[in-house]
Amino acid sequence: MPSPFLRSLHRALLTSSDTGVRLAAARRLVPCDVPLGGWAALAWLGVTALDGRTGPGGSTLVPVPVCTGPVGRLRPPPGLAVDRSTLMAVDIVEHDGALATTADRSCLDVMRFFGAEEGLVAADAAVRAGLTTRERLAEALNRMVGFKGVPQARIAVPLVDGRAESGPESRFRYVWVVEAGLPVPLVNPIVVNRDGRPVARVDLLDPEAATVGEYGGGHHRDLQQHTADNVREEALEQLNLEVTRSTALDLWSHRPSLVARLTAARRRGMGRDRSKDSWACQPI
Repeated sequence: MPSPFLRSLHRALLTSSDTGVRLAAARRLVPCDVPLGGWAALAWLGVTALDGRTGPGGSTLVPVPVCTGPVGRLRPPPGLAVDRSTLMAVDIVEHDGALATTADRSCLDVMRFFGAEEGLVAADAAVRAGLTTRERLAEALNRMVGFKGVPQARIAVPLVDGRAESGPESRFRYVWVVEAGLPVPLVNPIVVNRDGRPVARVDLLDPEAATVGEYGGGHHRDLQQHTADNVREEALEQLNLEVTRSTALDLWSHRPSLVARLTAARRRGMGRDRSKDSWACQPI
């Protein structure tokens, strides 16, 4: 029968809304030579955008990954996920008194075990935090020949872009490229008019099709923000740009509709009267 202390640690893993509490519980429950992995390692290393949640509104807690290597015999309690993949010395770092997999390895492990989309969200956040680059991820991936889930990582790594400013923006780009099959867009470029005056920084831009993708988080429901968004969207459309807006619902339950809207927008953009184009894009 577990002690009250152990029961409290198990409960923290399964239910706590505090990422730090979940990570501390994991550290108490595994041997000190077992590193944190995946999203948990990235959070431990300082990627504050990752909190171990996914799903609409962050409604689902993701298990805390720990890495034992192939000979590890740890029997994880609920709330922990054990990765027994081969670990090399280059994959482990000590940070703030505990072991964790490096940012490169952690991002790739999220891709391998939780899918290309979740991995893209994690990797964009890690690049944004200055912990890795797309090039370093590609180099690390080359060392993982034969590892489980590598094909998923090969989908995600070329799309990694630290200019994405949030997890939903990363998901939106995943839908745009992987599910809608559209060309890789520019991320957060500044659109200017013919006079070179900045009009808007947009989330995604396909220059060939003059197509813009915008994600609106919860704060965009505020009346003042919504009014500003409308003015901004009209200004972009006046430049002969096609704008598609998305929300959290579009990224989850309405995703098939979003894919259809994106592909339709690109068809319209490719068929536009290009003589009416009055925009340009500042170099990124």
